[in-house]
Amino acid sequence: MSPTIVFVVMSAVSKPETIDQLANALAPHTVLVHHDFSQTPDFVLRAPNVRFVSNPKRTGWAVFGFVDGIFHSMNYALANLDFDYLQLLSPTCLPIKPIETFEAHISGTTEAHFDCIDLFGDHDALMSVGFRALAPYKSFRHRLVRRLGAAYFGASSQRRDEAGIWLHSGGGKSMLGCLALGVTKMLARPSVGRHIFDEKLRPYYGSVWFGASRHVIAGMVEKFLSPGLRDYFSKLSIADEFLIPTLLMHLAPAKGPMNHCIQKFDQAHPGKFEEQDIAYLQEIPAFFARKFPDDPTSPIRIRVLEELVGTKAVFGAHAAIAKAQTSNPGRLAANLFPAVQ
Repeated sequence: MSPTIVFVVMSAVSKPETIDQLANALAPHTVLVHHDFSQTPDFVLRAPNVRFVSNPKRTGWAVFGFVDGIFHSMNYALANLDFDYLQLLSPTCLPIKPIETFEAHISGTTEAHFDCIDLFGDHDALMSVGFRALAPYKSFRHRLVRRLGAAYFGASSQRRDEAGIWLHSGGGKSMLGCLALGVTKMLARPSVGRHIFDEKLRPYYGSVWFGASRHVIAGMVEKFLSPGLRDYFSKLSIADEFLIPTLLMHLAPAKGPMNHCIQKFDQAHPGKFEEQDIAYLQEIPAFFARKFPDDPTSPIRIRVLEELVGTKAVFGAHAAIAKAQTSNPGRLAANLFPAVQ
């Protein structure tokens, strides 16, 4: 029997036709949309496998409401939907393989799919983004650790792209760099740095776009409610890139590699895949990619959906789920919910 999947899509400003097109490609599985109506009030989706999260949170880039929205959506899914596996997506994600291939991929013993880097065990990570994890945003310690990172890397322009993110590299080659690393390591001690991380809750850094089995999702939601945890992370900058992988590593599920391929970052934002990337997307082992243009008629989106996924690239106002209806109408009826604004 194929697994039942819930795809959670975090929506705020993307075109509804873009999300309808994504939902069409993910049928017959439920697409649970957390949409911030305060940012885009006039937002209606037509795909019949879409369901909206009730009482959505106020979200935005690099604000903690995005994290609250993710956990609110996972909690909503646990309370209202029957599913075996949950995959988090953005509106600008697309599958790059047939959905049946993804179903087979998650049907084994692996309980979660994500990638991350040990913040305390990797000098590039510690000195690139440690300032964001070890101190509240805009605090004196935040500014101090950030300056230590700048001193550590100096004029180096090297970088590492992995775990769905990127890091500065090539630092620590001067006396000043070595001193900066030593001071940062000292601040990484909880007794000195006044943070919550220790061997019981070791910090990790990575992409937020993960997938996991139902019981792992339940464990993440329960841990998120632990005393002091939300309060600490809510004060960090772009906390989701630390919170999600840290919780997953703390729960220690049977782990597989991330289901996503993320386009190379330009500073804080990933680039966009274009038509010249089609051969690369066809060859990589990932099942989803991010990000694509927020335009359902863009050539790369149409080619990915029709050539790689094998589905119709719907871009009208009323998305049809033709493939799912013809292939397995009984399963479609069991999984679809009416769209509600």
